[in-house]
Amino acid sequence: MSLVVRRLASDEVAWFIREALAFAGHADPGGLALRLQRRLKDPAQDADASFVLLDAGRATAGAHVRVVSRPDAARVVSFGSVWHAPEAPEALALLVAELLRREPHEGAQLPLHLFAEERCAALAALLAPLGFERQVVTRLRFELSEVPPLGAPLVLEAYRQEDERAFRELYRRCEGSAASDARWAYLKRRSGPFRPDLWFMARETLDQGPVGYAFCGGAARGVDAAYHLDGAGVLQALRHDSEMLRRVLLSLLHELSGASPLGTVETALLADDPKLIDILASLGFEVLERLPLLAKAPA
Repeated sequence: MSLVVRRLASDEVAWFIREALAFAGHADPGGLALRLQRRLKDPAQDADASFVLLDAGRATAGAHVRVVSRPDAARVVSFGSVWHAPEAPEALALLVAELLRREPHEGAQLPLHLFAEERCAALAALLAPLGFERQVVTRLRFELSEVPPLGAPLVLEAYRQEDERAFRELYRRCEGSAASDARWAYLKRRSGPFRPDLWFMARETLDQGPVGYAFCGGAARGVDAAYHLDGAGVLQALRHDSEMLRRVLLSLLHELSGASPLGTVETALLADDPKLIDILASLGFEVLERLPLLAKAPA
């Protein structure tokens, strides 16, 4: 068996789009592919980011690759317009594995919103051996000008290098398991360059032990800065109700609004964490979208 991975030529883009639309179950993949091709601003650039797997010279799978990253942020590879020949589903797994090998990354994703349930299930099973998990991500946003009253505030203590071990231990006690070095590095740079001033340990008072954490990212600074909430949690013993987690989040919002009163906070949460989604909604977060996808991140 002779397998080769190669980039598209510019004149193959319409064919590639047609194959992807047919794989997604579109009623007229050829017609829509031609219409979409006419709208492409730079076919050469699209071709350069699209790959096919050739088996004895015949294309058996394809994927468009985009790297989602900013300077000093975690590199996430996003696969779009995926397809495989009906008789060769394993070809797509081979193609994705090879592209992941070629492209330095800390995470990967494959959106599923274009596919029917049967196709989603098949793709999830196909790519599971590569570490992909099927998820539904809920994106939410909050306007810091709308922060509700604080109530009973917690003391937020920002990260310092000498506190690295204490922060990792707190994360373990909250989440129930330790983060690997790769996972910890990914968390620090998930949404941008690591900002120690946006990673917080929460305490009732300075002379008491920590009760929870809140980790944020954000490249910009100023009154209208945009932040990203990358994680929040409380000690396992405090998870019997949502009150302590709500206090952690509310204290965080007040901290951020003090620096950026016209700013925003966005976050992306898994559907299997409905308590956190409900708490954020109760604080005024607006749901932007729910996106089904396959995701791969450090363990």
